[in-house]
Amino acid sequence: MHKHRWFYTVMVVVLLVGLLSSACAQPQPAAPAPAEEKPAEAAQTEAPEAPAPRSDVELVFVWHSGGLGEKFEELAKEYTALTGVKVRADLVPYGPQWHDKIAAEFAAQGSGFDLAMFDSQSMSEFASGGHVVQLNDYLAKSTMIRASDFTPAALRQYGEYPEGSGNIFALPINQDCMGLVYRKDLFEDPKEKEAFKAKYGYDLAVPQTYAELRDISEFFTRPDQNLYGLASYGSRDYDAVTSPFDGILWSFGGELWDVNTKQAEGIINSPVAVEALQYYEDLFAFMPPGATGWFYDEVNNAVHTGIVAMAINWYYFFFVHADPAINPYADKMGYDVLPGMKDASGNVNRGISVGGQGLSISKYSKNVEEAWKFLEWFMTKDIQWKWVEIGAQTGRVDVLEDPRYTTTKPWNATFPESMKYVKDYWHLIEYPQLLDIYQKYVSLAISNEMDPKEALDAVAKEHQVILDKIK
Repeated sequence: MHKHRWFYTVMVVVLLVGLLSSACAQPQPAAPAPAEEKPAEAAQTEAPEAPAPRSDVELVFVWHSGGLGEKFEELAKEYTALTGVKVRADLVPYGPQWHDKIAAEFAAQGSGFDLAMFDSQSMSEFASGGHVVQLNDYLAKSTMIRASDFTPAALRQYGEYPEGSGNIFALPINQDCMGLVYRKDLFEDPKEKEAFKAKYGYDLAVPQTYAELRDISEFFTRPDQNLYGLASYGSRDYDAVTSPFDGILWSFGGELWDVNTKQAEGIINSPVAVEALQYYEDLFAFMPPGATGWFYDEVNNAVHTGIVAMAINWYYFFFVHADPAINPYADKMGYDVLPGMKDASGNVNRGISVGGQGLSISKYSKNVEEAWKFLEWFMTKDIQWKWVEIGAQTGRVDVLEDPRYTTTKPWNATFPESMKYVKDYWHLIEYPQLLDIYQKYVSLAISNEMDPKEALDAVAKEHQVILDKIK
């Protein structure tokens, strides 16, 4: 019995020793390697990307197509990225359709658009009807822009009604006036310069007077080479033919009317006005065939096809002349102030048609406050610099007076000078009626369908009927 007990004890000990030996022989799991240290930047948790701003607001603006309207919509995408507010264009053809679309929506008190760009002459029509929001209080409360950020002339020309009141209904989105575009390669060609001086007795240069413009236009008119001296507006559409003619009329010393007496007869048909219209009619002899029916498209095309040495056009269109994708002669273009007329003292007197638009908020917009926030953003200095770099003309003083401005675009060097001489049509509610009559008869004169005096006599008579009804 004891012997068996001893035997079992020995066997248990042997088994325990075997188990312990086996356990010691098994490979042990490796200790975890120390974590690799990450750079401090990577160790930090990256902040989640902020969601894009969202808004249900869509602001619609109405302007004309074929110019800055498309570029304005593109620039406005930056505002959408900041706020989520979408800005959409409603662009219509340049001309009466543009004015009439705005006028019709205002007459219906419709909310089809929130922002409107219209010609300066239409401010009296739209502001007097209570169709656009007065901006004085908004400007006074703004922490982003002030009225003093803009030149007084720009605010007056594009936003004020009545004249001299200080009531602001728009901010200048695109200052504009008429200017001269010309082919530098032709003007600087030594053979052309020699031939011109031999014929006219003075050096070929950018014309400073209308007498010089006439000579240069004649000199470069070579139908056998499909080259003509000048392109300008002759069309009866909208304000086409009278815009360049007004500059000639004012430079000659004429006027459209007497603002104080509201007299047209004896003024728009004065001897000097008739002389000016005869001069403009004569210029069409040096323009391509059909120019009496031309508007901006045809003038632009004449420049881009190289068939004219000079063109009278709005500065607004100079950016297309400088685009090599549109104009093969882009690197050959020069830009300058329109000529004038020398007086007895030898001074050159100029008058230049003003163009351009202000940016107004519709009184019937459902988003007036949002429209103001957008307008406020658009008029800040940084955004206005981007606008100038696109090819538009700002009204901000700090941009216009910056030396960088004159070198941003080739025509900016002369634009401020041109704006010193600007004048406008009638700032009257009756402007559309007066313009239609004026366009009709000046068009007939330059087309040789009426004598210049007969044409202006008719303008004076019909204008006087309208002006006499104004109290």
